[in-house]
Amino acid sequence: MNTVSSLLIISASQGFIFGLVILVSPFFRSKTNNYLSYTILIVSLLMLNVYLDDMAVFVKYPKFKVLYDIEWVFLFPVFFFLYFLKSINHDLEKSKKRYWLYIPFMFSVILNVVFNLEHVYKWYTYTWEHKEYAYGWIFSFQELGYYSFNLIIAIWSYKILKEKRYSTHPNTRWLKKLCARIFSLITFWVIIGVIDKVFNIGYEICISIICTSTSVFVFWVVYYGIYTLKLTNNKKDNIGEVKNVTLYVDATETLDKRQQKELTNPDTSFSEDNIYFQKLENLLQKDCIYRDPNLSQEMIAKLLNISSGYLSQIVNDITKKNFTVYINSYRVKEVKRMILNTEFDKYSLLTIGLEAGFKSKTTFYTSFKKETKLTPSQFRSKNKKVPNF
Repeated sequence: MNTVSSLLIISASQGFIFGLVILVSPFFRSKTNNYLSYTILIVSLLMLNVYLDDMAVFVKYPKFKVLYDIEWVFLFPVFFFLYFLKSINHDLEKSKKRYWLYIPFMFSVILNVVFNLEHVYKWYTYTWEHKEYAYGWIFSFQELGYYSFNLIIAIWSYKILKEKRYSTHPNTRWLKKLCARIFSLITFWVIIGVIDKVFNIGYEICISIICTSTSVFVFWVVYYGIYTLKLTNNKKDNIGEVKNVTLYVDATETLDKRQQKELTNPDTSFSEDNIYFQKLENLLQKDCIYRDPNLSQEMIAKLLNISSGYLSQIVNDITKKNFTVYINSYRVKEVKRMILNTEFDKYSLLTIGLEAGFKSKTTFYTSFKKETKLTPSQFRSKNKKVPNF
């Protein structure tokens, strides 16, 4: 096995492992994260196909070549875009118009299946004076299409994030970086292809550079997405549906007027009907922002577009708890849910506590004991039998 083949199989294996971990792990599994998993798996499939081609597998078994000819790269921007839309709860994610995104891929499937049925499987044949010219033109159009399609989706995604209503969304910063990385990756692929055609740098050099850049991209997604930003923030389908409350504040009102209105209305300012408290509950129950161990009162106040002191008043008056205790109560509920879920039986209690958003073992055990009157191990023993590993 040469160096190029080694790079290809390593890149493919790495992607399959990371993609499947996100897809099946109870810590990361969610409808939103599934799309990110599919994105990584598609990249891995592309690397695997190139590896099989480099090992001459499709020469030895030509009837499988259709799997190589189909441009799976058309699915890469589709799954990324659906992950993107679902992360910010965009209306397009629920619209049937999203199915139009699959048209380029379906075009590639039909084109390559028809071509292989005639030229490889010999199911039929027909003569046409300009047939080869037409095939050449269509395949060139397909090649141009998958580069431009990927770039258009990345640019479109970034443009959506620039809209004012998403400026304070908790996932915006991460998604902007993801869009930029994908745009850079596709642009890099295009540049390498152009350089090869102009200077003929060679297949092995091109593939080695592309594999390396792709591996770096996958590692960045896994490290930054999972370990830094907690991809599990979108696991709303595992914690139950909550009332849909609009997150963003009407931009036509100034901050001072909104706060003055709340403070001068005793019937709603400090009850559960308070608009900012509802938005805060929405952030906690729907977006699970408590899973961020670095979450602070200032961060949430900025999301709600109110002052930190005003947020403190709301939380104290309505919940009769200070901000830290209030946030930790959500983390404790999450820990209890995970302990009672058999999918988490093989994980240590400390791992579960950190995943729920606690920053240290001490804070985790202290908060849990204060909230439940039991230690985490006592709660687990009392509520279920855990098999020994």
